[in-house]
Amino acid sequence: MKISICYEKTEAGRYLSHLDLARTMERSLRRAKAPLAFSEGFNPHVRMAFASALAVGVTGRREYVDVELAGRVHIPSFSRALQEAFPSALAFVVADEIQGGGKALSAIINIAVYRIGFTLPPKELEKVRAGVEAVLSADELWRKPKQKPGKKTIPAKEVRGLIRRLVLLSEEEAGQETIVERMGMLPDEKKIFLLEAELLMKADGQLRPQELWEMIASAGGFEAVQTLSVSRQALLILQDGKCFSPMEGVLV
Repeated sequence: MKISICYEKTEAGRYLSHLDLARTMERSLRRAKAPLAFSEGFNPHVRMAFASALAVGVTGRREYVDVELAGRVHIPSFSRALQEAFPSALAFVVADEIQGGGKALSAIINIAVYRIGFTLPPKELEKVRAGVEAVLSADELWRKPKQKPGKKTIPAKEVRGLIRRLVLLSEEEAGQETIVERMGMLPDEKKIFLLEAELLMKADGQLRPQELWEMIASAGGFEAVQTLSVSRQALLILQDGKCFSPMEGVLV
């Protein structure tokens, strides 16, 4: 039996690495008494596959993991057990069986929706708007080459085609309170704003939110101030020009 689990990576789990998150998920499944299936070989591991890894410091509202079980479970009862087993770093949303030979979510999810939170004096917001407009109107956008010590240089890449939508929101419009809770009182001259970005996920590359933010800052002529928060709001399936939630099947 294979199941898909939708969960949140919460504020409490913001700084978990993907490896730590995978270990936390495995412990939660064990506490929920899931009949886990294991790989073969010298070092067997739980058969589970995450839809897409989240970077350290990034939260996620609708994240997914596929898990293979050695036996059948009653989904409603298992969901309740898993909800109780999750630590504060994770929050259970929903679980369902993968029917027949259904494809893994990692193979069909191709859109990520991010919200990037930052503070600026309101008078500086026009520069952000100008940066957003410049990015959206550009024919080409090139990501800088990446160099990690001891590793091969990742060449520059044209990424304009990965940006599907950009919207600038005030905190009130977004209805997001977690940033204020974490920041406390802000200076009177600054306000919180959010940039919502819909980015394509392709096998040959993805665009990180921080890279996008730096491109907007460069195009708008302002300093890429440190972001307060980055949250992946959704992972979606783009098909025939329409976006669907992978488990709920709802057109969004």
